[in-house]
Amino acid sequence: MESDFSIEIIMSNEINQFDAVVRAMNVIRRGKVTIRHVVIDMSDSVIKVSIRARGEEDEVRWVCNKLDKLYDVVNVKYMPEEVHMNKMVVSNG
Repeated sequence: MESDFSIEIIMSNEINQFDAVVRAMNVIRRGKVTIRHVVIDMSDSVIKVSIRARGEEDEVRWVCNKLDKLYDVVNVKYMPEEVHMNKMVVSNG
C-alpha cells in the first residue's frame, strides 16, 4: 500500500553543489516513488534536501539505500508522514 514519506538528505558542499544534487535526483528518479515536493537548501558547507514522496515503503527504503552510497551524501533518513484528520462539526440549531 502506498503511503506518504518525508526524506531528508544531507550532502557535503565541497566541490560543485549542483553535481551532488543532480546525482541524488537521478537516484530518486530511478526509484518507483512519486515526488510531491522538493526543497533544496544550499549553504557554504552543507546541502539539505527535503523531499515529500509517495510510494511503497520498500521502494522508499531502496531509494534511501542508493542515496546513502553516493560519496557526497553524509546522511539520509526517511519517515512516514502523519495523516491529520480534519474534524467538522455540523449542528442544526
